Amino acid sequence: MTIEEQIARLTGIVESLASAVVSHDNQIEAHDNQIDGLIKVAEHQSAQIAQQSEQIAQQSAQWQAYINTLPRH
Repeated sequence: MTIEEQIARLTGIVESLASAVVSHDNQIEAHDNQIDGLIKVAEHQSAQIAQQSEQIAQQSAQWQAYINTLPRH
């Protein structure tokens, strides 16, 4: 195998590796985007749960206030 053939072979290997790295980078970026999306969904759900918890606490207080107005037997 001549030097030129060896250089050509090594060039092919390097190009193949570079292509694989780009492919993996793209996959990692896609996963990062999916994770970011999941984080946003979780934050939104957390905010909704907090809001619902506050509403439940308010309703509970209103019911307790109403119950306190009823005559006791």
